[in-house]
Amino acid sequence: MWRTIFIWDVHGCYKELKLLVKRIRTQEDDKVYLTWDAVNWWPKSYKVLKFLYKNKEQFKSVAWNNDLGFLRWYDSQGKEYNHQYSKKAFKELKEKIDEKKAYHLIDFLRSLPLYIEEDNFILVHWWIVPWKPLREHTEDEITCIRTYQERPWYEYYNWEKMVVYGHWAKNGLRVRKNTIWLDSGCVYWRCLTAYVLETGDVYTQNATQLYINLYKKKNENKEIDK
Repeated sequence: MWRTIFIWDVHGCYKELKLLVKRIRTQEDDKVYLTWDAVNWWPKSYKVLKFLYKNKEQFKSVAWNNDLGFLRWYDSQGKEYNHQYSKKAFKELKEKIDEKKAYHLIDFLRSLPLYIEEDNFILVHWWIVPWKPLREHTEDEITCIRTYQERPWYEYYNWEKMVVYGHWAKNGLRVRKNTIWLDSGCVYWRCLTAYVLETGDVYTQNATQLYINLYKKKNENKEIDK
């Protein structure tokens, strides 16, 4: 029997992604969905994009804030940039795409939908406004916003259809009545996680190294904010 598998925010952790897929033992009939930020914060954003493009018939994905941030930076030739992203990672990805003339990967990023709706779930990167039709959501609403009136958005959500999402690494796995939330912070030396919808099975792959020192990053951002 085929499975519906969700994998959360990859952030360029290509090695861990391949190890996790091997651990899950994905079969040809399995359907794999990703909420992931494929790029930003290294270490192998280019390889992650190549993998997703190569396997796009089986591995479906939605648009992510980090990847939209990269596209805005790319299209503006570096003028539109938000300090929450890694400019160095963006430059390295652009250089690799230019070197390989792999501009189809840029087109591929542009083609990704803001959400995927199936009979039994809705897949988004982060946010749904419960009183607003899906088709009316903006890019920033559906990929970036975490709270409304200082409360997590999912506390307002009362639709019957399950929503699967990621984006908020510090909170880890939360399976509620009609939402599944997971971003286990692989890039911060934690783990990459997958969830099987039909069985509730959880698969994890520990980070193979520390890619981003979260404490140091927070301090750097404080200096920028000043």
